[in-house]
Amino acid sequence: METETETAAAPQPRAGRRPRDMALSMIVLLVPVFLLVVFYRFLGNESPPAVDTTEVYGSVQRAGQFELLKPEGLPSDWRIASATYTDGVLRLGITAPDDGAMQLVESAKPTDVLVADVVAKGAKPADTVMINGMEWRRYSDARPGERALVQVSGDRTVVVVGRASDAQLTQLAGSLKA
Repeated sequence: METETETAAAPQPRAGRRPRDMALSMIVLLVPVFLLVVFYRFLGNESPPAVDTTEVYGSVQRAGQFELLKPEGLPSDWRIASATYTDGVLRLGITAPDDGAMQLVESAKPTDVLVADVVAKGAKPADTVMINGMEWRRYSDARPGERALVQVSGDRTVVVVGRASDAQLTQLAGSLKA
């Protein structure tokens, strides 16, 4: 027969888990997630994909409303992230290093209408700048944090606008070729 002291010495079953057990379980779950993130970055999948603009450029050329200018010779770390052509307006979303985000817009719409839609309503032109022998007009009163360059040539208006440095806007504008 058991004595009273032997019964008291027997361990009692626990009602719940200890915090240490929960911490170990979390570590076991987080290690594979961490490894997946490291391999994802190591394999170079962190850079955004570039968009194929062939179909969009073809639509612009078939419409024949204006002479198409394409960005050419940009550094490899610049990417065309989006491309659309609707209602006679070509829009290319372009990302550059150091969080540069720009939009290239081309259209045969009247300049004042296009600038109001893309840059800002009531935007006023500032100084002019020559880029690759073409005259561009700066707009610094665009939406907050954005700058813009506008070039008018015949029946085409080109707008380069975005949250980017003046050097990046100028580089994009200078890369445009027919």
